[in-house]
Amino acid sequence: MKRKKESIRKRRYELFIPLNELWLQYIDELYGTSSPAVFAQKLLKADFHGAILTVSRSRCASYIGVTGINIHETENVFKLITKDNVLKVIPKGHSVFTFLLRDHMFTLYGDQFRFRSAARAAKKFKNKPTIDL
Repeated sequence: MKRKKESIRKRRYELFIPLNELWLQYIDELYGTSSPAVFAQKLLKADFHGAILTVSRSRCASYIGVTGINIHETENVFKLITKDNVLKVIPKGHSVFTFLLRDHMFTLYGDQFRFRSAARAAKKFKNKPTIDL
């Protein structure tokens, strides 16, 4: 029990700010000089560890508005640490996430990201119509 309390105390938002700064450098380099439309295709293969994500839509109303740094991504969930030092596990399915980069708001449809990040990097995606929640 003591060990679990120690690991919970170590999960603080401030500890993950350097990870966010590294991610911003990575995603800025990935963006390069491309337009937002071209960059949207690159996002499918991007890594989101360290991204500040906001849940803009979800089937579960309690997830809407949650904002935090993505500290862990699995096939089906994003784990976000909020500014209140609370770890939120947000399912990708039936959720829509947004993030801000260079004064542009980008939208991630969770259903299209239901792969591990390593599998997404190697996968060739086909254009599909977006399914509304």
